[in-house]
Parts: sequence; C-alpha cells; structure tokens
Amino acid sequence: MTGKKYQWDRVVDVVVVGTGGAALTAATLAHDNGASVLVLEKSAQIGGTTAISGGVPWIPLNHYMEEEGIKDEYEKAKQYILRLSNGKEPDTKLIDVFLENGRKMIKYLHDYTPVKFAVPKGYGDYYADLPGGLVEGRSLDPLPFELNQLGEWAELIRRNPIFPPLTLAEGGADKDSIDYAVMAERMEKNITTMGRALIAALFKGLLDRGVETLVNTPGKKLIQNDAGEIIGVIAEQNGQEIYIGARKGVILATGGFEWNKELIRAFLPGEPTHPLSPPYNEGDGLIMAMEVGAALANMSDAWWYPATQDPSIEYEGRPFNIINSPRNLANSIIVNRFGKRFVNEGSTYKDMPRKFFAYDEVTQSYPNESNTWLIFDSQLKDNHLVVTIAPDEPAPEWMIQADSLKELASKIGVDPVGLEETVNRFNENAEKGVDPDFQRGTLYFEGMGRGGGSAELNLGPINKGPFYAIPIYFGLLGTSGGPRVDENGQVVNVRGEKIPGLYAAGNTAMAIFGPNYPGAGATIGPGMTWGYLSGKAVAKAPTRLVEQYQTLSQE
Repeated sequence: MTGKKYQWDRVVDVVVVGTGGAALTAATLAHDNGASVLVLEKSAQIGGTTAISGGVPWIPLNHYMEEEGIKDEYEKAKQYILRLSNGKEPDTKLIDVFLENGRKMIKYLHDYTPVKFAVPKGYGDYYADLPGGLVEGRSLDPLPFELNQLGEWAELIRRNPIFPPLTLAEGGADKDSIDYAVMAERMEKNITTMGRALIAALFKGLLDRGVETLVNTPGKKLIQNDAGEIIGVIAEQNGQEIYIGARKGVILATGGFEWNKELIRAFLPGEPTHPLSPPYNEGDGLIMAMEVGAALANMSDAWWYPATQDPSIEYEGRPFNIINSPRNLANSIIVNRFGKRFVNEGSTYKDMPRKFFAYDEVTQSYPNESNTWLIFDSQLKDNHLVVTIAPDEPAPEWMIQADSLKELASKIGVDPVGLEETVNRFNENAEKGVDPDFQRGTLYFEGMGRGGGSAELNLGPINKGPFYAIPIYFGLLGTSGGPRVDENGQVVNVRGEKIPGLYAAGNTAMAIFGPNYPGAGATIGPGMTWGYLSGKAVAKAPTRLVEQYQTLSQE
C-alpha cells in the first residue's frame, strides 16, 4: 500500500449530494440537529426530478388530512401497502418506520420551514377500493410559492416546461382544467406550484439557515479512510477535482440511473427508452455506493410510465417526454405492432408499462416494447386534450391521421388486419359496456375522484373518422433500486454491515415499497421521509477528525 497525499478543499460535518426533495429535506434536518452542511448539485439548476413533478408526497396519517376530518388508521394503511407489495418489499419493518415517521416529517417541515401542503379533493390512493385504501387524504398538494423570495436563486429552480402555475387540485397537470385568470396572476407575480413550489420552499428554508449549495458540482467518488469509514467526497468543479471532507457523513440523493444506458441494461427488464426525468440522473450515487461495497435492493424495478411526446417541446436540448395522454378514456385503445391490445389501457402508470417488457415465447420477441400506439377516433380528439393538443386545434404532423383504420395502420407500420380485427372486437364489446379481454372500466384508477372506472367513462367504440394514432413509449419517471438502507437511511454493505458515514435517500436508495406504487407521491413521500431520517441520524453520528486524514491508502 502506498500513500497519496492531498489537501481538503473544504471540510464540513455533512455533505448532501443532490437537490431533490429527499436531498433538501436531509440537509434541513442535518442542519437543525447541529451539523454544518454543504449541498452539491450536478447541474446548473436546483430540484432534480422532484422539481418537474407534481411535487406530491404520499404520507398516510398526516396532520393535514386530520385537520380536514379525514380518518386514517395505522393498521389500515399498513394493510394496504403490504397487500400491494405482495411480499416483495425489501424490508417489511421499514414499512412501519415509514408510517411512524412520514407524518412526523411533514409536520416538521410545516412547523419549521416554508413548506406547506393541502389535501387535494378527490385525489385518492390509486387502488382505493382495496382494503385499507382511501379516496383522498394521503397525497398532499404543495401550496403555491412566490419565487421572488429566493432572490438571485429564483431562476435556478428547475421547472416543468408544460405545467402551468396551478396546483394539482386546480388542474395543474391537466390542461382541460386551466383557470387562465389565476394562471396569469401567478405568472405576473412569479408564483409557482407543484414540484417547483415544493423545491423552492425547501430551498428557501436552507437559505434562511445559511446552508450553502454549490451548483455545477457533481459528486464523483466517495473517500474512505483505512477503517472503511466514509470521510468525504471527491467532486468536480470547473473541470477540476475538489476534495470535500465530511466529519459525520455523506448523504447520497442524486436520483436514479434512468439516463445511464449501461446500468439500465444491467439491471432492468426490457429497455425503457423515454425517461421523464432531467437527463442528469445517470446513477452517480449508485456507482459511488457500489464502489464502497453497498448491498443493493429492488434493482429490477422502476417507476414506469407510458410516455408521449410533442416533438416541438425540448428540454435541456432533448425532446421532452410528457405524461399527458387520454389512454384511459372512451374511444381509444393501445396496440402493439401486430395491431393487438395487450393491457388494460387505463391501469396505473406504474402498472400499465409492465406489459411493455412481456416476452412472447412463441415468437421469441418482446412485441410490446416498441412501435406501440394509442389509437383513437374523432370522438376523443374533438372533446379532450391529447398530449398538448386541445380539442379545437388541428392535428399536428406527429399525430398520425387517416380516414380509415387500414390507412392508419399502413402509416404507422402496424398490421392492418390485426388492427381492424382488434378494433371490431373492441367496438362490439364496448357497445355492450364490457371489456372481457382486459376489463377496461373496472379499475378504481380509471375513474379516480369519480368513484372508479365505468363503461361510460372508459369504454366507447372507435368508429368515427378520421382516426388518429400517437406513439406510446416505454418510459419511466425514475428507477427505484439502489443501495440497501436501514431505518436511519444508513447504507448497508454486501455482508449486512453498516457503512460508517454513508447514507442514501430518494431514488438513489432502494424503494421501501418494492414494486408497488400505492398513490400519487409514492416516490416523494418515502424519499423525503428517508431524507428526514438520514439528516437526523448523520448529524448525531460520531465526529471524525478528517483533517488528520491527509493521506489516503491506495493500491
């Protein structure tokens, strides 16, 4: 072993890598428990995936629902989560940790930071008809936030290019419900909503605390001493390596690995092609954790999403993948390249894309993975928003149009015989108000806020030309596997031992729910909860005199 001498460029108690909801919550709690904190952000903007999301945390038993008179029960919430995870959650005891601490996290942020929420009416659990599910209350809507409070940082809060400044309850993610007067007033006053509001409020709390954030400074490698303790991180700034010492520890909250094709191929089934997150989520935290021996969990799963695109909208130099599509509405179906349906089109955005990576043992292929289309007719086009196109707008070039199904199939490269047979069968059953093939109209999510799915809402024949098709892509909001963590967010190594000084939260860490997604905010809620837990824990960790470690033992 030989020594490599270097000097620390900075030394603090805690380094938080990332600026999403989990990261900023972790930084807040670490500071409030007595630690000096430095936050590192890879990109030029603050907020990560949280900032361009709805910003909704899923938190059972929260005080906001209690104030609204909405009754929740610990055992019912636990029953609901475990029913959905089907025994595939990485560590069952962490479900209890979440239920006990998620509500504490929300109350803490309410009491000690500018972060405030409300209960969006009718926005319930995605499977509210299952035992323990609720029709509203567990998913929380960030209140609007005036960005001018952030001064020069205001323009650095990442934004979603298509979300208007409306809350979820006001229809912020659904352009059919836009209140243009409210939107205009908020734009004039620089008031934002949803994920951007959550990040802005969290960041305002850090500014008020004097916590420093460095943008354009990605974390690259963890620093260990000879005892295996994490004592800092090597970051990059202006093309140069900088060494940052951490007396108490490092919290990795860099997002998932959905933009890293090599990691996608290594861990995920199929090959999702259209991430809906910022393009900086390349698995930096995962790689750093693996380098120091972290155990991994839930690596074969992700927060899947059936993505769409309006090619005219770009984000950071790339086409922006969009969540909007009318796939659960009447007069539409989704088909593969054979013109065949393969899924209940209105199932949750986490469930529906699982069928993208279904293997056909007869043809030895993945028939649903690409060249997959939403097929609909003029009844839908003339009455509903389609991605970004309002009912009164003409169909753009990317919305393929034809006077017949046969012509439409030819234009999109789908088997015309298969498509006509599929539509004829669907229409015949839709006229009867049933879908014996995929039970369309029977899932709660298909009509959330309206009592559940129904034949009237979700079924209807595709029989009025012209006919239309838009691509439905194999997308994902982020990955949900990562380092295995304990009840404090501390990373565990491959032998089941805690790695001193290393913590992880958000999409960098394993998802405690395993493959299930109980409701809106099932990423953000646990992510912020583990930010809360890891922030408290790292601040109370032993202080290491990292200034003494001027030599790293290396091969």
